[in-house]
Amino acid sequence: MSTLSKINTILNSIKQLQPLPTSVTRILRATDDPNVNSSFIAELIGLDQALSAKVLQMANSVSLGYGPYCSTLSEAVMRIGFQRIRTIVLGIGASGQLNQSLQGYRLGAGQLWTHAVATSTAAQWVSRTLHYPDPEEAYVAGLLHDIGKLLLDQFILLDYPQIMYSIRIQKMMLCEAEEQLIGINHAKVGSLMAEKWNFPPTLTEAIYCHHTPSLAFDKPKLAAIINIANAFAAGDSYQMDPNGAVVHPESLEILNLDTKKIDQMQREMENYFKISPGIQ
Repeated sequence: MSTLSKINTILNSIKQLQPLPTSVTRILRATDDPNVNSSFIAELIGLDQALSAKVLQMANSVSLGYGPYCSTLSEAVMRIGFQRIRTIVLGIGASGQLNQSLQGYRLGAGQLWTHAVATSTAAQWVSRTLHYPDPEEAYVAGLLHDIGKLLLDQFILLDYPQIMYSIRIQKMMLCEAEEQLIGINHAKVGSLMAEKWNFPPTLTEAIYCHHTPSLAFDKPKLAAIINIANAFAAGDSYQMDPNGAVVHPESLEILNLDTKKIDQMQREMENYFKISPGIQ
């Protein structure tokens, strides 16, 4: 299959993507309605167990500086606010397929999800450490940064020997090898999926730029945070992409950091979670 045929097949697959779950789209529409109150949003969230648990978790996060323990969804919605509710709901709604195995990327069932959660957790920690104003946004961007791999997997499987040659021998990053052999990389595919699902532009941009943060126009700091979090979270779990498990120099420049500070941050994060990065 030619590169052009591959790209056309991928783009057609994106066009045919299933919409987000009904519960998610219903909540997103409701948060756009100026006449809707927090009680109604809470009722909609209450119909989905996973969303309910995540919203309550966020509302009771001590590190976010909220007050006493909150036990009702109505109070949780009021604490968090509609904008953050939208971000949380988008993340949960779009991440449902991340538990599947990806033969092309040599990831067993749950491994992509494990890395996604590790990256999102690291992104939230890094964002708070650097005083980024929206750690929930960083969390969701980290959770979804690799969704493009879901569609690219079949092409990686077909080109696996060439991909591995590019990575191991030519020292390319995975996204560079994808671009060379398939004509498009998982970051770009992920951003197109995000556009299809009507994600906020900032999340779409962070997915697209998580390997090349200087390309971010709207929020380069968010893209740089996801790049750092992805490197922190890689550990030993992504041996297919050893060249990608490093912090891009652009991230240091964007966030005014140096390698010494990055090393210190990684040690502090590991101590904070008391477990190694790759299995958080």
